[in-house]
Amino acid sequence: MKKLFKTASLCLAFLLMASCGSDSIYSGFKKMDNGAYMKFYSRGDSDVMPRLKDEVTIEMAQYFNDSLLLTTAGDEPMTIILREADFVGDVTDGLLMMHVGDSARLVVSADSVFINLMGVEEIPEEFAGQPIYYDLKLLAVKPFEVLEAERKVLLDSLRQAEETYLAALRDDPNNTMTESGLIVVEKTGRGKLAKLGDYVDFDFLMCDSDGDTIMNSFGVEPVEMQYGEEFICQGIHEALGMVPEGGTMHFVVPSALAFDSTGYEYFIQPYTPMVVDIRMNRVMDKAAYDKLMAERAAEAEAERARLLEQEAKAIEAYVAANNITDTPTESGIYLFPTKEGEGELAKWGDDVAVHYVLRNLQGEQIESSYDYGEPMVFKIGSGEMIPAVEEAVMTLSQGAKVTVLTPSSQAFGEFDLGEMLPPFTPLLIDLELVEIK
Repeated sequence: MKKLFKTASLCLAFLLMASCGSDSIYSGFKKMDNGAYMKFYSRGDSDVMPRLKDEVTIEMAQYFNDSLLLTTAGDEPMTIILREADFVGDVTDGLLMMHVGDSARLVVSADSVFINLMGVEEIPEEFAGQPIYYDLKLLAVKPFEVLEAERKVLLDSLRQAEETYLAALRDDPNNTMTESGLIVVEKTGRGKLAKLGDYVDFDFLMCDSDGDTIMNSFGVEPVEMQYGEEFICQGIHEALGMVPEGGTMHFVVPSALAFDSTGYEYFIQPYTPMVVDIRMNRVMDKAAYDKLMAERAAEAEAERARLLEQEAKAIEAYVAANNITDTPTESGIYLFPTKEGEGELAKWGDDVAVHYVLRNLQGEQIESSYDYGEPMVFKIGSGEMIPAVEEAVMTLSQGAKVTVLTPSSQAFGEFDLGEMLPPFTPLLIDLELVEIK
């Protein structure tokens, strides 16, 4: 739960990306014609080299300093299609310099990863100027011409399978077809239909022809939108104007009215018909919708006022029960020093390391940096911390400790962070300033 205070997952970015090259000279590495810095462990006896758009099968291990970040060892080899290199000297450029059977090490710059791929202007100190290494073994190459031929065979097969599936539905006399080709299997209800500009509230279930769920709102949250806005695909948009208020419709959307011959990323294959169920909960004209929104806003504001009043009473009760006579700061937080430190106070702009224990007013611990074995590091004034922590830490010198009683306005406010941290939760925070860097 450390992410309550500071979210950073730099290592994950290294696990997911092939990084870029550098103009630096790396000892023991040769600069290849395309700018990749490499050294070869062994050479295979094949003359086959990959080209852009070819599929390659590789074994790979990725290192930063002495840490292994990623490896295919003990798992299936990695298969990728080589695309244009984002930057000179990246993994693609390294692979383009190899023959099938070769084993090599590629070195790239961590600085270039942060600056060019992650868009980070300030490189973390532990990564600045450091190399990242890739151990690569090229196992196989499948030419893109073969890939294209295989894809054509697959597409022909998927297209034929869809035609066979749809033909049976079209031949069923119990089903009806719209002019566009939508196949209606069952429809219920006699309520009003949505017109362009109306607002609709509905639930839907979308499956492929094998019955595997792709999307589902039933039991989760209804969809609310203005009819006429884009929603998933042409076929479902058409259906929304056919389902009466209070009614349902079970229908099939041919791929030509859905994701056609392209599919959708890795989730939906080309030539996939969609099997859809819609339940139309409500159809509203703009006046009715505006009235509903006003009612919801009023309810939300009333609930917000109730929670704020509840929070104020909780703080008042805590202050009374603990005989607190201190005056809160202008922002509303209470500061209770528990240990003096040495040296100057931390100030705006300082980089500091802080241990913390986060508790609710019942004394239940929510989170502690001590459990992570290291303090939290941040720059005062950077906005990484909740306001109460930034204000409190500037009252501390190195080694000092303080307990903070803070209203939610200086903590997590209206955010719902789970059972232990619902909206408008006042907090107790024990802080220890470990170091001013």
